[in-house]
Amino acid sequence: MFHRRRPPRWISASTRTTLAVVLAAGALSACSLDSGSVTAAGEESASGEVLVGVALPFSGAVSRTGNLYRKGIELRLKQAEESGELGDISVKVDFQDDANNPSEAVPLVTRFAQAGAVAMFGAHSSPVALAQANAVEAAGLPEFVFGASNSIKNPFQYQVNARDSEQIRNVINFAARNNFRRVGIFTDTGAYGTSAKQQLDAILGASDLEIVGSETFEPTASNLAPQLVSLRRKNPDFVAMFSFGTPYAAVVKGKAEIGWNVPIVGNVAAGDIAVGEIAGKDADGLYFMTPLGDESEASRALAESWAKAYPDDPLTFEGATAYDAMTVLIRAFKQGGTSRQAVQEWLSKATAIEGLACGRSPWNLTERAPIKADDLAFRLWKTGETVAV
Repeated sequence: MFHRRRPPRWISASTRTTLAVVLAAGALSACSLDSGSVTAAGEESASGEVLVGVALPFSGAVSRTGNLYRKGIELRLKQAEESGELGDISVKVDFQDDANNPSEAVPLVTRFAQAGAVAMFGAHSSPVALAQANAVEAAGLPEFVFGASNSIKNPFQYQVNARDSEQIRNVINFAARNNFRRVGIFTDTGAYGTSAKQQLDAILGASDLEIVGSETFEPTASNLAPQLVSLRRKNPDFVAMFSFGTPYAAVVKGKAEIGWNVPIVGNVAAGDIAVGEIAGKDADGLYFMTPLGDESEASRALAESWAKAYPDDPLTFEGATAYDAMTVLIRAFKQGGTSRQAVQEWLSKATAIEGLACGRSPWNLTERAPIKADDLAFRLWKTGETVAV
C-alpha cells in the first residue's frame, strides 16, 4: 500500500534517472541550467539530455493517485533506459508536488519552463489543468493532463483520460446493453461535478434515455441518504454518477443504508482503490469505466511488468495512462526531436500511435483527447474488489 506521509520533494524516476538540479525559480539563468545541457528555452540539447517536469499530487487527499501516476512514468522510463530504447538521449525528471491545488500547480509550470523542460505531466484534476492552460501555452510547453473536463481545450494540453463527453456516451452504451430507459443523475457541487452535470444533462437529454431525477451533493458530505431517497422516488433503472473517487464510497454506503438495490454507473474515478477500502461490500453494484482492459498484448505486458515492479500496488488506469503517456513522449523524442517545439509539433500531428496499453484503437492526438467511448471497458465492484463485465 502507499505511504500516506508527504513524499520528498525530489523523487528518483529510476536508478539511472538523475533529477533536475534544485534551483529557485528566481535564480535560474535565462540561458541555461548549470549543466549547460538543457537550455532554458527548451531548445535542442547538444548532449541529448532533456528535462521533463511532473506536477502531480503527492500529498493530500489524492496522493495515492498521484503516486500511481508516478509509478507508471518511472516504470516506462526505466524500461526504456534498460533496453537502450532512448539511445543517447538522457532524460531527467523533476517530480514536484502540486497537492492538486491550482495555486501550487501554476507556478510549477513556470519553474519547469525556466529550467528548460521540453514537456511535462500534470493536472490530476480538471480545475488544475484549466488553471495551468495559459502558462503552458505562454511557455510553449506540451503537457500530458489527466483531467477529464471538456473545457480543457488548450493546444498544448493532451488529455490522456477520456473526456466527460466520451464517458457519458459510454453510459448510453451501458444503458442500451442492459435495456435501461430511465436514468437518475447524481453529481457533486464542486468544479468538476458542476461541469460534468452540464455534459450529462446535454448528452443524456439528447439520447433516448429519460432523465427522471437529478440530485447533487457537497463533495465532503458523508450522509447522502436524503438525496438518494429522493432519487429512489423517481424509480430510475440506474443512476449515472460523476464525481471524484472517495464520494463514491459515501454514496454506496448511503444506498446500502436505505436498502436500495439500484445499479450506479460511475465515471473512471469510481474505480479509485479507496472506494473498495472504505465501502467494502457496500460497493457491490457500482460500475465504473476504464480505458485499461486485458485484451491487447500491450495491456497484458504492462500488467506483468507492473506486478513485478510493484507487487503491493495493483495496476489501475491511472498508472497505465501515465505509462502510455511516457511511451508517447519517448516516441516524440526519438521521431520528432528533443526540443520543446519539436515535441509539440510531433504530438500535434500524431494520428495513429499503436502499441499502448489503454484504449482499443491507436491514439490520435490531433484532437488532444485520444480515448473515446468505444475505448472504455466496464468493471464492477464486488466484495471489495473489481471484476470485468
